[in-house]
Amino acid sequence: MSDYGPAFERYEHLTPADPHASPLAILIAGVPGAGKTTLAEGLARHLRAPVFSMDWQLGALTPFRLLTDENLEPLAELAVIAPLARQLQLGLDVILDVTGHQATARHQYRRVAESLGARLLGVECVCSNTLAHRARVAGRDRGIPGWHPTVPWGHVLRMKGLWEPWMEPHLVLDSAKQDAEAMVAAVLGEVAACRGARGGRGARDARDGYGGGR
Repeated sequence: MSDYGPAFERYEHLTPADPHASPLAILIAGVPGAGKTTLAEGLARHLRAPVFSMDWQLGALTPFRLLTDENLEPLAELAVIAPLARQLQLGLDVILDVTGHQATARHQYRRVAESLGARLLGVECVCSNTLAHRARVAGRDRGIPGWHPTVPWGHVLRMKGLWEPWMEPHLVLDSAKQDAEAMVAAVLGEVAACRGARGGRGARDARDGYGGGR
């Protein structure tokens, strides 16, 4: 298997265009159907910030037959890390809509953000109602050109099994207990707190700029 490490590391050595800027990266993660895309796009409308979705990136590549079993995962990660890094390099806020099930991937997003003087706000989307979750997955059509309209329930269960504990403080939102507006409001509250902390480092700063943990 190829070593893609150097390709990722290049983005940790970029120089911010404005060293005084302090942009915010919002990482929205969770298994399929947990509500992360709805949340990410709702936040984008409020914050006027771009959303980079792994599935949209992969859908654009599918017609070129570039995706293989070996390169799918690293290519998907790099396809969102590159625009993430560029936005932050320009001092602009950005939202990531990804599965984020691997701790190493979450650490990569954080390293890139911090190397460019940004804060990373982590948000984990879950759905505690299995019946509602399953119905949501079965009934959706995401309308992503070149990509699957949805995934089988078995894929959701597989991703749940692959989920690695998120040890750093972060916000956890349950889409079975909160509607989309409440979830957006919760994250906007954390965004306001992060931005308020930019003027002076407090307890939240000392915890790496993350939102409330589990």
